[in-house]
Amino acid sequence: MRPAHDRCEAAVLPIGRVIQRRLIAACFVAALGLAPLTAQAAGSADVDALWNQPQGVAVDSAFYVVQSWWDGMLRATSDPTQRGLAELAQANADLLNAYTLLQQKRSGSGPQPVPVIDPFLSGIYNFITGSNAKAPVGSLLSGANQALLNLEGRGSTTDIVQSLLKDYRSQQAAAERDLAGSSDLSALWGDNANRDSAFLVKINAVTIASDGLAGSLNDAGQSTVAIAAKEHGDDKAKGKDKTGKNHNDHPQGNGKP
Repeated sequence: MRPAHDRCEAAVLPIGRVIQRRLIAACFVAALGLAPLTAQAAGSADVDALWNQPQGVAVDSAFYVVQSWWDGMLRATSDPTQRGLAELAQANADLLNAYTLLQQKRSGSGPQPVPVIDPFLSGIYNFITGSNAKAPVGSLLSGANQALLNLEGRGSTTDIVQSLLKDYRSQQAAAERDLAGSSDLSALWGDNANRDSAFLVKINAVTIASDGLAGSLNDAGQSTVAIAAKEHGDDKAKGKDKTGKNHNDHPQGNGKP
């Protein structure tokens, strides 16, 4: 008769193998389930999806140049359709960032407190001195960030927004080239341009004359309106062409003039 510990080991080994097999099977089923979802996500395009992209580093951060470089690397793909959609999403993100930055400038919120650290230090400092400092560490970090922005040539809000609007137009032009052969995406392209035009109106509403952004906003608006008109014009032409073909293929009546 086998010892008790040998019987326990013999029982443990099959259980371990069963668990391993179940884990492998679960991973295999999950992979099969994710495959159609991934294909569906890549094959479908929606205007809302182009406006709901995850954001990384804030645009007024000195490290935004690194974020821009990384985003450009991710957009580098051999598929022109996917690349064009990514470029449209980046153009939309440029507008969102410009609007957010101008809103922050109008509100004049100042340096943001560092969570946990600033409230703790501010409480001690204010208790001793009787002052009302809210973000000592945040102010220090903001000053260092501003110094780096000055070195990058993006020291003011106007500089940053102008660079965003310039990138917006370049991303639009790149997307127009990459999506030129995707006739089924012309409606999406036109709808996105219409939404861009509406958002440019919102940006213009939070802009004042001293910002010096009138020329950049005007150029961005004109290029966007031109793209929207072109894409919607192409859609109408395709619709008329399809209607004409249907009439030619299925003549009505006896065909007499």
